[in-house]
Amino acid sequence: MTAPLRAALTAAAQKEGVTDGALIRRLVADALGVEAETDRASAPRVRIPPAELEALATAVREIGALHQAAALGRSDEVLAGLDRVRAVLIPVCVGLARAA
Repeated sequence: MTAPLRAALTAAAQKEGVTDGALIRRLVADALGVEAETDRASAPRVRIPPAELEALATAVREIGALHQAAALGRSDEVLAGLDRVRAVLIPVCVGLARAA
């Protein structure tokens, strides 16, 4: 898809309050004369602020690092790491649920 077409698609989708994919599905359904309400559905776009994206990335990396500690039986280290991950994930996920 060319950049101008992508930009026009994104602008049209934003105007209707749907995702690019939902708008495409609507246009295809209309062009084919198909009733496809499930395919037409779209949730609002949820934008994750950069600081929260970084926090999520850090939490995912920490989960990866905890694998080695778990394999070595260092349960105190694993539990402390899981507490740190939980402290990041819960507020971010709750915030995203409220934004949706």
